[in-house]
Amino acid sequence: MKKFLLFLLLFIANIPLWAQTAAIKKVADAAFSLTTYRADGTVLATSNGVFVSKDGIGVSTWQPFVGADHAVIVDNKGTRHPIESILGINELYDVVKFKVNTTSVAPSFGTISTTEKSDLWIVSTSSIGQPVKTSVENVERFMDKYNYYVLGYQQDTQRNGSPLVNAKGQVVGLLHVTGASQSGTDILFAKDLMITGLSQNDLAFRQCGIRVAVPNQSEDAIVALMLSIDKPKDYRRSVVNEFIAKFPKLNEGYFALAGDLITNDDLTGADKALKDAITNATNKEEAHYNYALLIYRTCVSSTQAERAKDAGWNLNKAMEEVQAAEKIKADNRYKHLQAQITFSQGEYQKAFEAFEALTKTDFKNPELFLEMAQSLQQLNGEDAAILALLDRSIEECDTPYVHTSAPFFYARGLQHDKMGNYRLAMKDFQVYEYFNQGLLTADFYFMRAKSESKGKLWQQALQDILIATRLNPKEPIYYAEAGSLLLRVNKYEAAISAANDALQLNPNFADAHLVKGIAQCMLKNKTEGLQNIKKAKELGNQQAEGFIEKFK
Repeated sequence: MKKFLLFLLLFIANIPLWAQTAAIKKVADAAFSLTTYRADGTVLATSNGVFVSKDGIGVSTWQPFVGADHAVIVDNKGTRHPIESILGINELYDVVKFKVNTTSVAPSFGTISTTEKSDLWIVSTSSIGQPVKTSVENVERFMDKYNYYVLGYQQDTQRNGSPLVNAKGQVVGLLHVTGASQSGTDILFAKDLMITGLSQNDLAFRQCGIRVAVPNQSEDAIVALMLSIDKPKDYRRSVVNEFIAKFPKLNEGYFALAGDLITNDDLTGADKALKDAITNATNKEEAHYNYALLIYRTCVSSTQAERAKDAGWNLNKAMEEVQAAEKIKADNRYKHLQAQITFSQGEYQKAFEAFEALTKTDFKNPELFLEMAQSLQQLNGEDAAILALLDRSIEECDTPYVHTSAPFFYARGLQHDKMGNYRLAMKDFQVYEYFNQGLLTADFYFMRAKSESKGKLWQQALQDILIATRLNPKEPIYYAEAGSLLLRVNKYEAAISAANDALQLNPNFADAHLVKGIAQCMLKNKTEGLQNIKKAKELGNQQAEGFIEKFK
């Protein structure tokens, strides 16, 4: 009887210990192992982690993600889950939060006071082993509300990133093993990590190829959506899809999706996305306007106009949609698009009047005066009146001038060139060039060289045509034009060299034969020179006859 009572007392005394062990071990159901991979599929690093919510949000150490292209976790059941997106990182405390597409077990969370010295257990998936006991040597406070735990030394890099669990079975931290030291970062800190709309461009996030998630706040999410336009195709599409899933009543996601589909020549898909916006979005007028805008842009695009017809898109449909938007709510943006559609339909006087009416509202902007000038050009209006409108477009630009003002200087430069104001044209083209440094093509420099040549600005013209030949060394007309300009400054041998470059690209280029022939004649080599000039005549150059008479 005494032995039985003693056994019973021992049994009762040990119940808390058994319960405690079971609670600690249960955290393993929320734990996982982590593997990150390089772009070529080779393993980069391994770690561990723990789920912090039931919808597949987990935390782990950040360092294994640096340089990673993708990553996979393996839960306690042995199931693999690719990591979909990053939800937050902190380099200093080496923690990361991310999302996988699964439901998960979420443990309870706890904390340790700064004065408490207690035991903790390092819990990992069952494949790694049983929980391992460690001790808290010191608790440090950071950011006024989180704990950093200095642990007793027990080096075990295999368990790095594993959850630290107290006697109640609550996760209190995330294990970090660095060299001979072992520490823990407050699990609540990792759980509270957040992203903003600018996170995807943050240097820390860009160290990893895994996509940054779309923020939960709509304002931040819209920023993230805008920034993703320069990301790789798959990255961008994932952002757009997540945005639509999170914010089905906002137009921005559908508009972005439709724009991307148009770029990929999927106008049928774009049409569906825009119609989905009209059905689902709260702001119906904006949905109709976006539909009209993308139809209009596609119809006036030189590369997409034919495909627009195949999709049933035309300017009349664009007009119907923008008018539907205006019926719901009056907006000068809707009136402006109607005016642009009217212009594209060839009703230039009506378009001019619509643009002019908008200049008398708070919608007044430089573009309206440019569009009025373009309408007047189509109506064969007086050059002075057209120039006055282009002057006004530049007056309406914000100062100091920035990149957005460049098109207005370019348009005025073309008008000055048409009117014979070549030096004024050159000034406007210089401003345009300044705001587009490194972005301009050979066509721009060829155009400007022709304008400068008409104004007898030979050196400037020669400089521009040489830039054109560097930007597009396979275009013979640029070399021929360079040769013509070299003739004008009496550099005959250089003119012959330029003509030869053109003829090497196109042996039957009449203008190049003419330039070469004139230069040879000027160097007293009339025999070969006249042969080249006659060749130019045979190839159709109408100026050649006059030079044959001059040099024979």
